[in-house]
Parts: sequence; C-alpha cells; structure tokens
Amino acid sequence: MSSKNLNDISSTLMQLFVSDVFNKNNITDDTKKQLSDDQKEKIKAVVLDLQAKVDEFLSAQTQKAAEEAAPAEAPKNTTLRDMMKNKKASE
Repeated sequence: MSSKNLNDISSTLMQLFVSDVFNKNNITDDTKKQLSDDQKEKIKAVVLDLQAKVDEFLSAQTQKAAEEAAPAEAPKNTTLRDMMKNKKASE
C-alpha cells in the first residue's frame, strides 16, 4: 500500500470514530458550536493522539507485510565434504 492510501484510510477511520462518538452522545452541529475552547482543544488532542496511533499501527502492518513478503533465503554453506557425500550417495 502506498503512503497516500494509508493516510486516506487513517483519515477515514478517524472521521468515522469521531462521528460515532458524537452520535452516541447525541451531539449535533448546534451543540458542537456551544463547546468551550478548552473542550475543543481536548477533543483535538484526542483526535490527534488517535490519528498518531492509527498511523503507527498501519505503518507497523505495512512493515510486517513487507517482511513476510521477502522470502528468507537459506544460505548454501555446503562444504566440499558434504558435496562429496551427496555425490557418492546419488551414485
């Protein structure tokens, strides 16, 4: 996933979360206007904190997926003795 795609997903999740919280607490546009500046700042702080956590989670998932996608190559540390044994065994 691209960085822009992850940011879009993160933004959508945050909007969904905030609107869900407002709906659960019966907060309408009119009541949003009545919030004090301190309450608005606290809401912004919570949203920014959640945004950071979502971004961190998404980047960790992307990194984990990239690590799983890269196959781990087994080193070929066969010695001459092992090669000779294998040759004799196959004959």
